Order: sequence, then C-alpha cells, then structure tokens
Amino acid sequence: MMTREDMMRELELLPVWQSRALAPEVAVIKDVSRVLTQQAVELKPDLEVHVVEAAANAPLANVDEPSETLTPVPIESPTLTYIASENGEYLFVLPNAAMSAEELQLFQNICKALRIKTKPAETSSDILASINEVQAKLLVVMGEAVAQMILESAEPIAYLRDRLHQLNGFTLIATYDLAHLLQNPVDKAKVWRDLCMGLQTLQDLKVTNS
Repeated sequence: MMTREDMMRELELLPVWQSRALAPEVAVIKDVSRVLTQQAVELKPDLEVHVVEAAANAPLANVDEPSETLTPVPIESPTLTYIASENGEYLFVLPNAAMSAEELQLFQNICKALRIKTKPAETSSDILASINEVQAKLLVVMGEAVAQMILESAEPIAYLRDRLHQLNGFTLIATYDLAHLLQNPVDKAKVWRDLCMGLQTLQDLKVTNS
C-alpha cells in the first residue's frame, strides 16, 4: 500500500520545507498630508497657470448629442485541453499547450500518486459542454487563467485554490498548472494539498452513495 510519504515522493515533494528570507521592511508614510503638501509646493507656478487656463478655455461637451452606439464584439471561448481518468472520477482541465517532457513527467507523477490511469488528452472550444459530456465526479482545473474563465472570476489562483467549488452540479478544485510548478517547485506541496482535498471529497461521495 502506498504511504503518504510514497505519494509525496512521486510528486517530488520531499523535502518540501525550505527557509525563506525575511521580507525587507517597507517604510510607512505616517503623515500623508505633509508629503502631499511638500509635493504641491515643488510645482512650478507657471505650470499651475497653464493648467487653469487650459481648463477655462476647454470647450464644453454637448450633452444633447446622442452618443455613438457601440456594437459588442463577441468573445470566443479559448480552446482548452482536458484529460479524463479511466475510472471516470477525475477530469483535468489544462491550458491548451503542448506539454514539455518535464510537464508530462510531472503530470504522470500526479496520476501515479492518485493511483489513476488517464485517457488520451483531448481539446475543446466549449469546455462546459465537454464537462457535461464526460460527467466526471471531480474536476481538477489547473492554471489561473483557466480557473478564472471556468469559474467566471477575477480572483487570483491563490484565492481560488484550497477550496471546493460547484459548477453545474460538479465538484471542482482549482490549483496551479504544470508550468508554474516547474518554475516554483515549492508550490508542489500546495497542489498536493488541493489534490488530497479532492481525494477526500471522492471518498465522502462513495460513503454517501454506499
């Protein structure tokens, strides 16, 4: 039986703790009004005169004229890559980009740690339709831009991850993408926590349906 240490080793998470340098102190401006006053004194007098004259001579907008009607431009949905597990439990949604050898190896390590085998990768320009078609129990969305688009959110991935989302009746977790993990190996531990949360959700579903 694969232990927690074995799973973390597959994700190359051992060791995961590294000392971090203390962030430099940032000077705090206590008296903002004093700073603004000093900056205002430094303005050249002739500059202030030109600004006042320009404002006085500026023509007034004609509010009676109707504004030009703007035609909204339809936004096309980007093409995304999705990979389903053979057991029907997982559906990974990733940016539509060819995986490098390192990214592919990392993804295979993730699947090995989760003890799943996957089907060939596919692409979709309508990912919501593909999600409804696959009917996976857990959606794993990897990458900030992908998560923001699917969840219709402007929040950063640091906020969207580490929690469960609901999308049209499906449970979804958002986490970092493979390229980010290769550039920031320390975040592998965060991805593993997200995956463990998803794994616990699947186990709870099995207990509920049993």
